[in-house]
Amino acid sequence: MTAAAPLFSPAQAAALLDQVIYEQVLESIDLDAIYRLERSLAVLLAELPGMTAEHVPDALRALIDRALLRLPGDIRRYLRHGPFVAFDAGSRCEESRPTGPPLPYRFTAT
Repeated sequence: MTAAAPLFSPAQAAALLDQVIYEQVLESIDLDAIYRLERSLAVLLAELPGMTAEHVPDALRALIDRALLRLPGDIRRYLRHGPFVAFDAGSRCEESRPTGPPLPYRFTAT
């Protein structure tokens, strides 16, 4: 019996895997919430003294883009350290580990 030829070339398999992972990550983002935030910010910006209707879209885009650009670093920190960091009234960082089975190993880029 001969081995079947691969369905995909290595490049095709890598592209497919990349697309599947991208779609899974995108699915975990609440795009509707980001849309609602954007609409809310648009109203607030339009009410600012001196803000013209022509400037609202650019200001809105800049605000959202700045926040989105911070996400990769914040997500990496979260994946590296987990959701266990809490701040007390003195702003000291206290780590509390959940009880139960150990967390699965997290692969992180260095």
